[in-house]
This record gives sequence, C-alpha cells and structure tokens, in this order.
Amino acid sequence: MRSLERINNSAQFILNRLLIVFFFGLLIIYGSREVADLDLWLHLKTGEVIVRAGSAPLYDIFSYTLNHKSWVNHEWFFQVLVYISHNLASFDGIILLQNIVIVATFLLLLLFALNKKNHVYVFTILYLTLQTVAYRFTIRPDIFSLFFLALYLSVIQKFVSGKPTALWLLPLAQVLWVNIHGFAFTGPAVILTYLCGELIKRSARLPYDWKNVNLLTDRQLRQLFVVFLLSLLAFFINPAGLNGAAYPLSVLGSISGKGKMVFQYIQELAKPITFKNIFSSNDFSVYKFFILISLFSFRMNLKKINISDLILWALFLGFSLLAIRNVAYFSIVAAFMIFVNIQGAEKQGKEFILKRSGPSLKTALFYAMAVFLFYYPFKGAQVYLKGARYNFDDYTQKSFLWGISADRYPKKAVDFLLTHKFPEIMFNDFNSGSYLIGRAYPKRRVFIDGRTELYGPDFFSNYIAVGEGKKDAIEKTIKKYALKGFFLTCNPRDVNNGLLKYLAYSAKWKTVYFDESAIIFLEDNKENAELIKKYKVNLKGWRPIFPDLLKVGISFRYPSPYLARARFLDMLGFYKAAFREAKIVLSLMPNNAEALKYASVYYLEERNFLEAYKNARNSLLANPNDLEMRTKLALIYYRMNEQDKAMTLIDSILKKSPKYAYAYYTKALIIREKNIKKGKELLNQAIKILPKNPAYHNLLGDLLAQENNKTEAKKEWGLAFEYDGSNEEIKKKLGIT
Repeated sequence: MRSLERINNSAQFILNRLLIVFFFGLLIIYGSREVADLDLWLHLKTGEVIVRAGSAPLYDIFSYTLNHKSWVNHEWFFQVLVYISHNLASFDGIILLQNIVIVATFLLLLLFALNKKNHVYVFTILYLTLQTVAYRFTIRPDIFSLFFLALYLSVIQKFVSGKPTALWLLPLAQVLWVNIHGFAFTGPAVILTYLCGELIKRSARLPYDWKNVNLLTDRQLRQLFVVFLLSLLAFFINPAGLNGAAYPLSVLGSISGKGKMVFQYIQELAKPITFKNIFSSNDFSVYKFFILISLFSFRMNLKKINISDLILWALFLGFSLLAIRNVAYFSIVAAFMIFVNIQGAEKQGKEFILKRSGPSLKTALFYAMAVFLFYYPFKGAQVYLKGARYNFDDYTQKSFLWGISADRYPKKAVDFLLTHKFPEIMFNDFNSGSYLIGRAYPKRRVFIDGRTELYGPDFFSNYIAVGEGKKDAIEKTIKKYALKGFFLTCNPRDVNNGLLKYLAYSAKWKTVYFDESAIIFLEDNKENAELIKKYKVNLKGWRPIFPDLLKVGISFRYPSPYLARARFLDMLGFYKAAFREAKIVLSLMPNNAEALKYASVYYLEERNFLEAYKNARNSLLANPNDLEMRTKLALIYYRMNEQDKAMTLIDSILKKSPKYAYAYYTKALIIREKNIKKGKELLNQAIKILPKNPAYHNLLGDLLAQENNKTEAKKEWGLAFEYDGSNEEIKKKLGIT
C-alpha cells in the first residue's frame, strides 16, 4: 500500500512539473505566431529614425496632412527595441523579443502563485489568463504594459502582505514604462488604489474582518505614498517633458467627448461585451468566464477580503468593459486576485474538492484532470503548429509560426508604387498608413495612419465621411490636398466601400493596379497619362490568372487570394469579374460557400434563375447561416415566380434578424409592384437601420416617383447621390449632366 502511495506521489510530482513546463511551451507557441500587426511598420520606421538621429522626433515627420504637428511619441523606447531586434534577426528577432517579455510576465504570475501542492489550479488559471491575453501578442507595446502591470501587482501584493520585496524598484520600472507605452498610468493607478484602500480601512465600517486584512503600518503607508509620488515624477522623464507627462490625461480624455466617435470604427476600441453578445458563447467567452471565476474567488475568501483588491478588480473590470484592447489588463489583475483569494481561503482552512475526496477518488480525479489539462490546450495550440498559408504566386507555403504574414500587408502594391513614378500627394486609407510609412518613408508621406490621437476626431470624422462615399467630403478633400491618386486596401468590410465605388465608377479616376490586398487609382490627367496608358486595369472585365493545379497538388490549399478578389469585385458590383474569381475558387474547393454565393449572384444578374438557385442552394448547404445568401435566395424565388416561397423565406429572416436592413430592402423589391405603400414602409425601416446606404434611398425615390411625388422622390435620390456620387442612373434621375 505504501509502495503504491509512493508511486502515486512520484507520478503526481512529475505530472505537476510537466504541467508547468507544458504551459510555458504553449505560451511560446502563442507568442511565436507570425508578424501580422499593421502598426509594427510605423514602430520600425520610427525606431530607425530615432537610432539614426540619436533622438526621438518631437513633431510629425510622416504625414503631409499633419503639417509637422507636435507629436508626443510615448512609445519611442519600444520602437528602438523592435528596430534593433529586427536589425539583428529580422522579424524572428522581434518575435523573440515578444517571447522574452510574455514569458517574463507569466513567470511573475507563476512565482507569485506556486507552492508545492497547487500546480493543477495554477496551470488552469495561467491557461485561462493566456487565452484572454493572447490576442495582444502582436508585437505591440501593450505586451510591455502587461509585464509592468504584473510586476507592480507582484511587488505590491508581497509588500502589503508583509513579505520582503523590492518596492523601490517600481519608480525605476515606471521610467521605462512611461517611454514604452501610454498605458503607463495604470502603474501609479494600482498604487493609488491600495492607498485609498488603506484610508477606507482606517475610516469606514467594513464587514467581517476586512479592516484588518493586510492593514499597513504608518511606516509602510508612508513608504507606499513616497513610491507613488516617485512613480508620478517618472512621467516627466521623457523626450517631450511636460507634454509627455500630460499624455496619460489625453488618453483618458480620448474615451469621452469627440474622441468617442473613433471607437465605433476601430475594432480594438469596440466594447467586448454588449447587450447583443452578453449571453453569446462565441464572443469573448473565456473573458466572461474569467470575470465570473475571479468574482467567485472573492466569495471563497469572503471573510478575509482585502478591500484594496476588490476595488482594484472592479476598476480594471470597468476599464476592460470600455474597449477590447483593455481586456488583457483586467485578465492580469483577475489572475492575481484569484491567486490571492485562494491563498486566503487556504489559510482559513477551507478545502477543495480533491482534498475532501478519499484517496482512490482523489487519484482518479487528479489523473482525469491531468489528461484534460494536457489534451485541450494542446489541441488549441495545434492550430498554429499545423497551420500554414499557401502562396499561389510561387506555389510555396509558410507556417503560421515565426516570420511575417506576407498576405496581411499590401506588399506587391507598395512594390509597384515604389518602382514607378507616382504623384507625391496621394490619399491612403487608415489600414495601409503604417505599412506605407515603414516601406516608403522618406520617399513618400501618408494621408493618415494608426495614430488616431494625433490626427484628432475632426480629421478622423472627415476621413470617415470620405470613406463612406460622401460626395461633398470626397471632392473637398481632393481639392484641399490636391490629391492625384488613391492607395486603398481591398477590404469590403472596411469603412471605405463608398469611396471605392465612387472611384471605380468615376470617369475621372482610373485603376492602374489591383490585387487581393490593394488597389491604386490615378486621376486621369497629363501627369499620370503614361502610367494610365501602360497599366490601366479594367475592373469590370477583370480576368484572373488560373493557377497551375499540378503545382498546387492534391493537398488542401485555401484559395484566399481568389476569394479576396471575388469579395471585393462583388462589393463593387462587378459580378461577372467576381464570378471568374469564384470559378477558380470552386476548382480548388468545390464546396466553398462564399464562392457559390458569388456564382449565384452572377447568374441572378444574368437572369439565369435556375443556375442562380442551384448555386444558392449549394452555398446554403455549405453555410446555412449566411443571412445575405438566404436573403438573395428569397429574391431568386421571386424572380422564378415563386412568390409564396419568397415571402415565407424573407419573413422568416426578418423574424430572426429584425435589424437586418438588407432583408427589408429585399422584401421591398419583392412587393413593390403590388403594394407601394408597404414597400415604402420597409425601405424606411431599412434606412432607419442603415441611413447612409444609397441603394435604399434610390429605391424609395423610385417608389415615390411612381406615386407622382416628385419632390420627395428627388429628395431621396439626392440622398442616394450624396453617398453614390458616380452613379449615372441617379444623375439622370436628378437631371445632372
């Protein structure tokens, strides 16, 4: 019996340590994903400028629209680090730098939490933390902020619990943090929270024994206050001096006032939890679970809660609910709070399930949990271990790990831009700005890049109006900056769809370059005549090059470039061109739902309704949840004179998705001949949801014209023209020549 127990203990000893080694193996896999961040190129170029000049620029040098505006570059030291890392070992050097920082961050968590008996739950919490912060492993200064936050929490938790710690290290760390990332304000915020907590303990009535939990002596309180003041003074040690020290206030100010409008257009600034997704298991499910677990940990330690811990947890929870990018910071705080509360509960003699079980059940549960803890995380990591991206240009593939994700950037388009004589002043979109800086500065300067706080909300508002296709905004911007060209990324889900349609259908602008990542337009003038003559692209008649299937081979290759071009061409309304791309996709992947959808749309436009139906049916068999395809199927039914089927389907879509504007528009198309009044109601509902969609206003104008309400019809056509200024049909309706 004793020998069996010894074997059992030895097995547990080995498995406990294997779990920790396994975790850091997983951590390195997640930290070694290929470079794909858009802003990295701005950081690389700025780092190069700083190293060569020996100082950080105090005004903008990259954009022609900012006119050398004062620039508080709070990330200059990070930029120097990534530039040096890139110089030493290219993009793998930058990934290695990231791994060093994130391993150090999780080591702080591990060392704070680990003891001889708790490897299983420590692994579990570390893994959950990894799952909630891994989305920030994109070679950004945020990873340093996560490290410094973990350092602050580790040092302060040890200090308030009376353990020896390097409290005076924090002001020195703060000097580095201030020059690496704008979220350095969270460090002093942590100290201030504990100072406030101490004041509450001394002055307020608290439940249970909360007043005495980690109560600081007067001497400790003075020490913490001095460290707080020194951490604040550290903000003044930066190249911009007082302006740099005031930067955190501008960060906090950006979440209110005019700055709030930026949040709705930048994904990382969106709220992670809304009324729409609060109960969804797909959106930030681990984050939601972590909120509940960390909250429950306070319940486990209810009688011995440190009020400072509870306040800090609540503050960072609120901070994380403001924007997706803040979730990682809450996760680090939540992990510390879970460890603190479990340690507190254990000190009170509270036992956990495994400890209360008999020896046999305890052993069985331990091994079952160990199998689960090894299997599930490893399965998740296999996405990156086995994943690879195929390049149809040279018939090679690249792992998702290490190196750079070439298809994330408009590399070929920028190569083309740099090897030809393009106008100096060109418009570029938000997503391409940083990459253009990294690749093209000082030869070229940009219209906009990722530094939203520098451009300001007024400039960004105008940029959005231009992107949405607002005719007046486009023409005023062209005139103000004397724009001769446009460099835009090809993302149909981006804010620039209106601008892309305006340029694609305008006689004044010509396409000279197009691929799956970017498109370039030039003004049709003498200056650009040679380039236009040599490289003019006919988007409507676009014919893709068919890949060599023998070189592709029989292994599965996801046809992402062909799908990207098909998606873009379909968005522009060039359905035949999109269909040509879709045919190539289907030759590589016969059941691709998206390609079948584009084929269906093409046949619908060609009035070949039977083929449209066949492709729509196959698309929905592959992806039954595609709302757009289901809505188009209703229109196909209508064109096939299957009125009842059309109405049944469109009504079921609206019942399940009452805020899907395209379904209201489609239903209006179906019933407009029989019931103009109902058609107008449906279109008004669609416009209420998407007020800037020109197609909805155009059709509403048509229905009003059928009722001889010419005044209101022209008003609606005018609204359509406002966001579709190159539409010849609308021009005719308005009498514009």
